[in-house]
Amino acid sequence: MLLIRLRARMRATLSAGDDGFAMAAVVALMAVSILLIALMSSSVIYAVSFSTATRAGVQAQGAAQAGIAVATVGLENGTCSAVGGVYQSAAGQTPVYRAVVYVPGGAGWVQGCPAAGNTNVRIVSNGTAANGGDGGQRGNDSKTVESILGPSTQPTQISATGPAVYAYSSSNFGGSGTLVSVNGSSPKVMISTGDVNCSGASSGASDLVVKNGNLNMSGSCSATGNVWASGSLTLSGGVSVGGNAVANSISISSGTIKGSAWSASTTSLSGGSSNINGNLTSTTTTFNSGGVIGGNVWNYGTVTFDWGSKVIGNATGQSLLYTNRPSTLGSYTQIAAGPGPSPYAQPATPGVPNWVDYNYDPTAWTGFTPVVLPAGSCSITTLRAAVTTIAGGKGLIDARKCTNGLTLTGSDQLTISNDIAIFANTITIGNSGGIVPSAPARVWLINPDATADGVPTCASGESFSVSGAPVFKNTAGTIQDAVMMYSPCDINVSTGVNFQGQVFAGSATINGGASIGYVAIGLPGVDLSTGSSSGSGSSSTTRSVVSNRNYTGS
Repeated sequence: MLLIRLRARMRATLSAGDDGFAMAAVVALMAVSILLIALMSSSVIYAVSFSTATRAGVQAQGAAQAGIAVATVGLENGTCSAVGGVYQSAAGQTPVYRAVVYVPGGAGWVQGCPAAGNTNVRIVSNGTAANGGDGGQRGNDSKTVESILGPSTQPTQISATGPAVYAYSSSNFGGSGTLVSVNGSSPKVMISTGDVNCSGASSGASDLVVKNGNLNMSGSCSATGNVWASGSLTLSGGVSVGGNAVANSISISSGTIKGSAWSASTTSLSGGSSNINGNLTSTTTTFNSGGVIGGNVWNYGTVTFDWGSKVIGNATGQSLLYTNRPSTLGSYTQIAAGPGPSPYAQPATPGVPNWVDYNYDPTAWTGFTPVVLPAGSCSITTLRAAVTTIAGGKGLIDARKCTNGLTLTGSDQLTISNDIAIFANTITIGNSGGIVPSAPARVWLINPDATADGVPTCASGESFSVSGAPVFKNTAGTIQDAVMMYSPCDINVSTGVNFQGQVFAGSATINGGASIGYVAIGLPGVDLSTGSSSGSGSSSTTRSVVSNRNYTGS
């Protein structure tokens, strides 16, 4: 259009007769127009080149950061040596990167992989754009990023395992406490060694297991779930077992097993208030002046009936003997050679964990800030100062040098906002003292067991007592601690104590109306369901970022 107008103007000028002047004007106008066109073209070309250069810079930066990420993961997973300390993208893949690992050497850095996890490492990663800049704008086609990572750590793995109450020894076990299910949990009481006499008003235990010993349940002791004993099981005083019962021998003088029962040797039911509501599997079964079995009997030897005894279903056995009549029997099947395996499947005995020797070891509590309290008497002020030092993070407080141990009595309340573990040789919590959460938190209260021998070793001066009405929740009652109590000594929980958590002890007494809402918490590095090590961390490690910057070689 511009040239057309120029031609028209030229014709008009020439027709006017001003040939020389007109020609000069036309040439000038054409020169200006050509210059403008050149400038416009140059601007468009520069804009396009600038955009492609910007795109290349973004791609190259992303590729370099991808190299940093790949190398970091490789270091955490232990693959550095396998690749010679160089992580690079495969041929033809995008993003294109080459990341090189360096370790401290001499006065600076040398290429290589860390021999241990307790040193910093340096990664220098070069990234190349998938689409380079156009028009000579190639400066952003490549970017280099340097990242310094801190020493490696293993995240603490705390498996929420173990029963509600575990006692290695039956010594002092018992009491009138209550176990409560929380969010569908199944509160189990497990005793490893010794005979157990449960005679108080203990209730709520879903399952009660005596690994090596006899179990005597009397008075108002009860279990809502199943009961196992390696030795004898004796029920008297109207005791109720809410589920099944498994023992070497079973004797009921007054009580009820609401499920079925399995006895490896003898079963005896005496009096009119002795009941097994389900089926019975036994070697010999004897009724003395009463006793009722609501299901069937599978008996490998002799079934002996007495006055008032009753089997609602069928009795199968090698022989049947009546000492007195009348008694009631639905039907009887005699197998002279003895019946075969019972058709009633016996429930598997839960695994009772081994004792766990647990001593103070800050390396097992990765992610917890350790605070060592000074020797001498440690007041509530000392404890609050330790929590302040933790600054809202997870804390590990070593109070083993405190001559009074951990003492929260009277109105001494320690407010926390995150998980906290406290090791102390003596732990005394009573009255309205306690640990008050301002946010959901787990609490570990631990008497250490410093003797690694697989049995609880209660050192001289160690003790653990929780009594009165201690506080483990906020004022509104909407936030509650989950508390793990561990001690190789006797843990005595009594007189109205109410908390959520679990107890793992050399021996345990849950008494005086105490109530434990079962919440599994566990210990770092231990599977409390078996008493074996579970490792203190995952198979990989993590490294914190000390610095990250674009690198130009200076």
